[in-house]
Amino acid sequence: MSKAQAPSWDNYLRAVFLEKALSHRSERLPRVVLDIGSGSSSFSREMFAAVPSFIPADISLHSGIRVRCSMTDLPFRSEIFDLVISLRALQHVVRETDALREVLRVTHRRGRVIFGVANRHSWTLSGGRLQNPRWRRKIPYKMYRLYSRRELETKLRGMGCTEVRIWCAFFLPEAINRLPPTLTRLILRVGIPLDRFASHVPLLRSVGTHWVGFGVKS
Repeated sequence: MSKAQAPSWDNYLRAVFLEKALSHRSERLPRVVLDIGSGSSSFSREMFAAVPSFIPADISLHSGIRVRCSMTDLPFRSEIFDLVISLRALQHVVRETDALREVLRVTHRRGRVIFGVANRHSWTLSGGRLQNPRWRRKIPYKMYRLYSRRELETKLRGMGCTEVRIWCAFFLPEAINRLPPTLTRLILRVGIPLDRFASHVPLLRSVGTHWVGFGVKS
């Protein structure tokens, strides 16, 4: 791992959420990219720094956000984006169907979409813990929806996507960010290899904390 790829949480997110989705040999580089629910993280901005037009959007204002909007009411004309990504945002949207419809609307024909959503069957047992009022109060969102692999695939196909690919990712919990920085960096050194290894082990490959879904608008 080079200095430019030194262990960091953003590098981990970029690898498990985006690089695998766009590493397929047939994938062309996007030119106009929308990141919905971009938040304060920089990993998508860094990955798409060289594209002609990258637009980070969020319902709240953060450093680097160019457009403040709701996922259910995107202020863009139809079929403008080559790639639309939404990582850990759809699970918090109350009007999920409206959000999916809007994502499809602004995506160019043969454009691509990438979603990252919480896994109902994660090894962290979030499916069961969600029923615990004390744990639920720690989540600062009105909605916190969990997904199975089949549910995410059904939604992608239902919104009109083809070439759908689904995989489990993100086997390290975000809670490690609360550890001392040196220890966090040490753990992150095994993060990406761990995801790659777990994706090939039958008993592990479906228990990551998130599902990643990729599709092409037909």
